[in-house]
Amino acid sequence: MKRLLLICLLAIASKPLAAQNVNGAIQRDFSSYSKLVSERKIDQSLEYINPKLFELFPKDQMKSLLEAVYKLPNIEYKLGIPAITGFGEPKLVDGASYVKLEIVSPLEMKFKDMELDDESLAGMTKSFEAKFGEGNVSFDKTTGFFKVKAKKQVIASSTDKGENWKFVTVDNPKMKALLSKIIPAELLE
Repeated sequence: MKRLLLICLLAIASKPLAAQNVNGAIQRDFSSYSKLVSERKIDQSLEYINPKLFELFPKDQMKSLLEAVYKLPNIEYKLGIPAITGFGEPKLVDGASYVKLEIVSPLEMKFKDMELDDESLAGMTKSFEAKFGEGNVSFDKTTGFFKVKAKKQVIASSTDKGENWKFVTVDNPKMKALLSKIIPAELLE
């Protein structure tokens, strides 16, 4: 009886340790990925994307799109390093491990060819708040940058028992239907 009780206690105690190991590996890979994105190292950052996404959007097209966004002549972007604010429970589906993450991603943007009077500034701020949430957008009059704290969901996945993690950001509700082709639906809820 004591032996059974000891086994049960060990099983219960080891579950948080396993979750910490999974979360640590996810944090490690997500930090590496985020650093590459913020440094605009597109080729290297794409290595951290769930490869199934390239079945929907070819890698070359995704690279071209990112390069075009970074080179927009009238908008200057500064990407910060996102912070993971929450980890979901790991789920094993068809041999792959999945974890839903909640993140806050800092972003700064400046419209180079636009004079912002009080009315247009208020309108743009309201528009950004509609997308990113009230209280998550500010404007720095000194630098001319909008500062955004974008709250997003990211789905981490691993096909090698949690050694290496790949990521897909779910930042557009319309994308959920498309992403459900490569990510288990319960993770997109």
